[in-house]
Amino acid sequence: MTKTIAVMMYKGGTGKTTTVTNTSASLVGLGHRTLLIDLDRQGNATTGVGFELESLPASINDLFANPSLDPRSVILKTDFGLHVMAADRGLAKTAMNMQPGDMFRVREIIEQLADDYDFVVIDTPPNEGYMTYNALAAADEVIIPVAARGFSEEGLAQTVEGIAHAKRVYNKSLWLGGIIFTNVEKGTIMASSVLEGVQRDYPDAHLPFVVPKAVQLDKGNAAGIPGVLLEPNHPASEVYRQLARRLAYGIE
Repeated sequence: MTKTIAVMMYKGGTGKTTTVTNTSASLVGLGHRTLLIDLDRQGNATTGVGFELESLPASINDLFANPSLDPRSVILKTDFGLHVMAADRGLAKTAMNMQPGDMFRVREIIEQLADDYDFVVIDTPPNEGYMTYNALAAADEVIIPVAARGFSEEGLAQTVEGIAHAKRVYNKSLWLGGIIFTNVEKGTIMASSVLEGVQRDYPDAHLPFVVPKAVQLDKGNAAGIPGVLLEPNHPASEVYRQLARRLAYGIE
């Protein structure tokens, strides 16, 4: 049975895409058949695993344009075993033209691939809209990355409410898998303030993982190689492997 995980935060710059690419690569490293679906029009998850937006042979936007198309026909494959439904710039226009009934399209796509994958990991836009609704309608659980810097808690509150609304209205089985702290510069007042605030306000939701600030992860995104592969011994890489083990086996 395929488990679908959306990584979501209504704020940019929180490590959302880095969490998607590194968790996906870690799941592959554990031997799980994993599909990454990029629903963010910026396409950072797509480029972060090695594809160029300007030369994509296919993208998930093809499936929105032609619902009768076989989803397998648009899947790209990385050198390290991850399968990808890439984003392209056309997603912005597609989202603008969507109607309420279109919000279940990604769920329908994943259902057609139920025998092909153990995990589907979805990168979402940093805001509300039909691409985000599609992710929430399709997901079994949501992981929220929170960067340890200013204004993160405001975006977190909006994100949690968005998940709660989706559960009430159109995906009864959806649940919050947890909040993961990212870009943590230990010993700083800002990091301590954010961590303490989230732990106080969401005592049962935060995961026991802290991703330290790491330029190696940024280098990986720029090189099109997830940091867990580029710098496997870095502490940040180990955190993402821990997250993958928790998702796969319920253990840290």
